[in-house]
Amino acid sequence: MGGRSEHYARVVREPNEPVFHTQWERRVFGIAPFVLLLFRGNTERLRFAMEQLPREQYLSGYYQRWLRAFEQMLVEAGYLAPGEVDARLDGRAPALDGARARSPVRLAVAARLIRANLRSRFPPWVSARVLPRVTGTMRPARAAPRFAPGDRVRVRAQAARAFTRKPGYLIGKPGVVSAHQGAALFADARGEGRRAGSQHLYTVAFDGRDLWGEAAEPATEVRVDLFESHLEPA
Repeated sequence: MGGRSEHYARVVREPNEPVFHTQWERRVFGIAPFVLLLFRGNTERLRFAMEQLPREQYLSGYYQRWLRAFEQMLVEAGYLAPGEVDARLDGRAPALDGARARSPVRLAVAARLIRANLRSRFPPWVSARVLPRVTGTMRPARAAPRFAPGDRVRVRAQAARAFTRKPGYLIGKPGVVSAHQGAALFADARGEGRRAGSQHLYTVAFDGRDLWGEAAEPATEVRVDLFESHLEPA
C-alpha cells in the first residue's frame, strides 16, 4: 500500500479462503477489464484512484476498493455523472443534463468496443504475441541500463510525487540488483495521467535487517521491482 503508515494493519489470513466471498465481488472482477479498456489498460491510474479514497473505504476490502475507484474514475472521465450511481441505486432518475462530459458519440463508440471484447474472435497467435505488445507497458529504452545484476544501489529520496510505485519504507535503504527486467513505461507518470517515457526496470533485493533493524525476522529478504529513476549507486 505504498509504504504509507496510515494504511498499516495486521494481515489477517483466512483459512480456505474462497476466490470470491459474494456474487458482487465476482461481478466487480468481471467488469474490471472492460472499465480499464476505457483507460487504455492503465492499471496505474486505478491504483492512484484507490489511493485517493478515504481510509475507511480503502481498508473496507479488496473489491470494495476497486469498485469505489472505478466509479470515481468514470465520473472524472465523464462516463458517469456525479451521484448517478447512488441515484440509480435509490431508484431515482439521475440528473444528467449537461452532467456527463463525454459526448453521446464517444459513449456509443466506447460501448461498441466493450461489446466487441465480450465476444472477441482473435486468433490465438494475436492474443499471444500481438495484444501483449499493444496493451502491455514494456517498451525499449533509448539509453543503456545504468545498473546490472550484482550492483549495490540505494533508493533515492527524491521529491514527493502525487503517485509513485516506490514503497515509502524503502527510501534511503540499500539493496542489491538481482535482475534487469528490461524497460517499461514509467508507472509514476502513467498513474498521474501524464505522458510516460520508458525506463529500465530492476528487481532489487533488500536485507530485512536493513529495512527493520534487529526486529526483522532472521534471513528475511524483500525483492521489489523499481524503476531506474528510483535508484542511485550505493
